[in-house]
Amino acid sequence: MKVINKYFTIWWIPIVSYLVPLMIYFFGNLMKSDDIIDGALIIFYLNILGNLVSSIVQIVIKKWYFIFPQLLASSILLLYAITIFTFSPPDFYGATKTIPKNIRFERPFEREFSENDLNKSNFILTSISQPGIYNYYTNYQPKELGSFFIKAFEITSNDRLSEDRMTNRSQILVENLNRQVYSGEFTIYEGSWGDKYGARIELWYKPANGNSEYKITQKNYIIEGWQR
Repeated sequence: MKVINKYFTIWWIPIVSYLVPLMIYFFGNLMKSDDIIDGALIIFYLNILGNLVSSIVQIVIKKWYFIFPQLLASSILLLYAITIFTFSPPDFYGATKTIPKNIRFERPFEREFSENDLNKSNFILTSISQPGIYNYYTNYQPKELGSFFIKAFEITSNDRLSEDRMTNRSQILVENLNRQVYSGEFTIYEGSWGDKYGARIELWYKPANGNSEYKITQKNYIIEGWQR
């Protein structure tokens, strides 16, 4: 109880206590552990609440002038946390994955696409902008109007990757049946730059006449997530 009493009555202790979640956060980054970072965030938000309670206590014990450094420190650190986790949140999904050695993987081309890269009814990936953003190309010729789209799965867990955005973002509308090469784009959001892992990339087709969608082909690729 003495420790708790000091925390709320001595104005600088809640401010210094921010060092605890900050150190845990940096340790989580070092260890590439989402769980540790989540724990740091919980402690951080609890300490914000503790600062607010301590500010009220300072008013009660007639030391109201100490609420200013408390609220200033909390505001600055909260703004910092919001900025980091809004624009560049850590994501170590790929860091925890192992690429199986008994499975054959391809790597996306890191150059401009050429039609010579495609075999008959084939598809390939390229990555020539930011890591995690992929273009795909196919010369598969559908026999009915509809749309191509991509499904992606992490190879060891079979987790569906970026499911809520992938179908729409990767869609290619087929509005005529003239022979051509089709191209589209999609983004993998799981993981961060440099944390490569294996994924099964599937090319699907959805007929416009209401018939069931069907898988055309699939390939295993070494990929990484897009980091905002």
